[in-house]
Amino acid sequence: MNELPAKKAVTKAAKKAPTKKSPAKKAPAKKSPAKKASAKKAHAKKSPAKKASAKKAAAEGAPRNDTSAPKRPALAAPPTDPLTVLGLQPHFTLADLRRAWRDHAATHHPDIGGDAATFSRGRHAYEALREGLGR
Repeated sequence: MNELPAKKAVTKAAKKAPTKKSPAKKAPAKKSPAKKASAKKAHAKKSPAKKASAKKAAAEGAPRNDTSAPKRPALAAPPTDPLTVLGLQPHFTLADLRRAWRDHAATHHPDIGGDAATFSRGRHAYEALREGLGR
């Protein structure tokens, strides 16, 4: 039991050991009050007038300048011709039609990330062309 207090004393002494201090950094020199005032005045003269925000301008009834935004061209309508939808030539065989439909379905099926509208457009084109062949 005698050793226990001695160990505590040693650990406390080790904890209180002085550490090396980093050299003190000098604080930046302060400007005199006269220099600060003249700097503020010079800065105030150079700053341009603030522009009114778009919300304030709209509230005041000022016309908005929409010519700065580029206008996007209208999207082309999707093809309605069944041959164009499936990418076939006018003279095709049943094998060509089936291959075109499989390729279209593999690309545009909704279960694999395709567009449902594009997929159904291809399905209707396939059915129309298949009926046209009479098979």
